[in-house]
Amino acid sequence: MRDAFGDALDRMARREELERLRAEAAANKRTSVAAEVAEAVRRVVERHPDTMVTISVESAGDSTGFTVGWVNDAVAISPGPVKDAATKLADLIRRDHTLLGPDPD
Repeated sequence: MRDAFGDALDRMARREELERLRAEAAANKRTSVAAEVAEAVRRVVERHPDTMVTISVESAGDSTGFTVGWVNDAVAISPGPVKDAATKLADLIRRDHTLLGPDPD
């Protein structure tokens, strides 16, 4: 017969494993979205020679950046720039200046 302490440890281990699986699934979902976007853009760029597209996919605070363009007569997908925190903040303020607070009278 197991004691209460052993049962509690088993529950904690199961909970940690579940949290790890949830985080892994969330990461795969974001990767999947970025991969789908990259593939869609790749198909468009294939039809338009001499075209290069830089993309940033943002999800749940994470950014995935990549560039799709022609390299040596073929379309390639390569890592691209990812917005840093200061750039994200500037974009937010540009979209909604009230984030800075009320205007002084």
